[in-house]
Amino acid sequence: MAVFDTGPGIVGLYEKKRDFLNYYIDDKFEYYGLYKRDTVNKRLDELMPIFKRKEKIYVLDFDAINYFKEDGRAIYGKKAIREKLKDKKILCLCSKLTESEKTLNEFTDFHVDYFSVPLLINACNDQIADEIIEKICHEVFQDFDYKDYDLIFLASSGLHLKREFFENYFGVEVYSNTDAVLEEYEYKKENYVRDFFYTTFSKMGFYSRAEKYLRDRGILKDRELLNVSNLRVKK
Repeated sequence: MAVFDTGPGIVGLYEKKRDFLNYYIDDKFEYYGLYKRDTVNKRLDELMPIFKRKEKIYVLDFDAINYFKEDGRAIYGKKAIREKLKDKKILCLCSKLTESEKTLNEFTDFHVDYFSVPLLINACNDQIADEIIEKICHEVFQDFDYKDYDLIFLASSGLHLKREFFENYFGVEVYSNTDAVLEEYEYKKENYVRDFFYTTFSKMGFYSRAEKYLRDRGILKDRELLNVSNLRVKK
């Protein structure tokens, strides 16, 4: 079993399910929504040998879904999202790539509006204080009426890290792709002694942000560390 993402949003699953998994973070390309589809697909082609022997791949980068959707091992919350979005008018906060591909339309026949929020995604990934996130939201949404929606979908595992903030700020039901993956999560016991995180870029850059999130919530105890290593990607 493997968990895959492109940034610290991956710990949104880790905080709920500490089950001795391998977590793969392609932080060299954090995050895929900043790139075009052909670039994302080419990068994922390079990474696929990592998952060769995996029976399940939990995909948390929403912009990786269109690549993984034909892979029977991939779990990205498909059934859960379809059920949650049924009969609802939805505002999707997302990357530029999700906005251009209208990815959420694959999960519902009902109305979806897309709002690209790259600055918010970066701020959430970097664990910026809620007070600063609020100022960003005031500026981004100052001329936008979001009260008319039944549900706000966070199409980013990074945005999920500030899920409670968004619930309070919008006053509308909030649901994320991480929520959907957690609903479909099933664990098969494997022969590991603890969770391992593998990054393609900066061990320290990933750890510092992931650690802050987990320590703020009491998930990491005193002197407890994440086991983070560099992942070598063959060219």
